[in-house]
Amino acid sequence: MKIKNVLSKSLMAIMMGAFLMVPAMSSVSAEEAAAPAAATANADANGDVTIDVSLPYKYTSTRYGYSIMCPTQPNVVPASLFDETAKGDILIFEGNVDDVKKAWIVLINAYDEGEIPANAGSVSDDERKTILDNFANKHVLTNTRVVEVAENVYGIYGVTPKELQVDTNGDGTFDDTITAESQMVQTYLPGEFGGHFMISLIDSPEISVPGVATYNAGLTTFKQWPTSEYQEFLELSKLPKKKKK
Repeated sequence: MKIKNVLSKSLMAIMMGAFLMVPAMSSVSAEEAAAPAAATANADANGDVTIDVSLPYKYTSTRYGYSIMCPTQPNVVPASLFDETAKGDILIFEGNVDDVKKAWIVLINAYDEGEIPANAGSVSDDERKTILDNFANKHVLTNTRVVEVAENVYGIYGVTPKELQVDTNGDGTFDDTITAESQMVQTYLPGEFGGHFMISLIDSPEISVPGVATYNAGLTTFKQWPTSEYQEFLELSKLPKKKKK
């Protein structure tokens, strides 16, 4: 059975979490963190919820040339364990390879050149809608929006859908719909020195407010630089060519 998703069935299955609408790119930073553990939600007398986030551990990937602040030291496994075409890491905070509970996935080859224009943050509303519609259709996302992931650097933030169209008989036509047990949050962004990154949230059994707040805060700490094997990085960051039938 083929699933309409840019990732393989096995990688999709471990990454899906429950849907939750939250503002992209949380203003909470590692320096502002107050909680001793990952993230906690507190409601004041007016019912307003504040999220305390702690990101005490800096993970650095020497191969892919990026760093990101994390809630705990992760168990890092290659994304290719779940999808042989995926280049990047799975940062597991809770669970293991066979049963991922909480993790971030960082891929360097998640989309093609030109899918996120450099001027995505300054285009007209109609142009932005076209960009988002095309991206959402190709990568199977809902509730997409353009977000500023660094100064004058724009990416696309969205969630995987609750319902997925599938091809049950392999004839290339999507002829049925399945309901996902859960969903996930994904952020696609260009690397400063190359690569087309995607940073994804796994928060099983369902996405939580603290989980998304920690993920959003982690996004603001993401950094990239040229690796010592920069040309190899550029080759790795290219999506594999599809075989002609």
